[in-house]
Amino acid sequence: MSKAKCLFIVFLLILLSSAQTECMAFGMSGNDLVSLMREYDKADRDDRSTDYSAAREYRGFVIGVCDSTRFLYDMPDGVTQGQIGAIVSKYLKAHPEEWSAPAAFLVINALKEAFPLKEEKKKKR
Repeated sequence: MSKAKCLFIVFLLILLSSAQTECMAFGMSGNDLVSLMREYDKADRDDRSTDYSAAREYRGFVIGVCDSTRFLYDMPDGVTQGQIGAIVSKYLKAHPEEWSAPAAFLVINALKEAFPLKEEKKKKR
């Protein structure tokens, strides 16, 4: 098993275990992320009722998770923060059954769906 795959599994186990403890109160749930995402989407539409603080929090959280796991994905150069935000927003809207999961887990799932894992791409060659 590659080093990247091992790190990814450890990261997921930590996230999943935190969801089972009271420490989750300090983490963000998918439901929390969806609430922020709605403000992010409103900002994208130039809606005057947007809570821009929530929209920035969504973008910051999503980009933070993306930056910390970017080494796992075969992400093309030039992908913008706006595109990453839109990818996660699209995933959240398509998977409401997952909203009770930790927010970071949902961001990772969205990125895995949009971009192949580096190891998977090597196997396909």
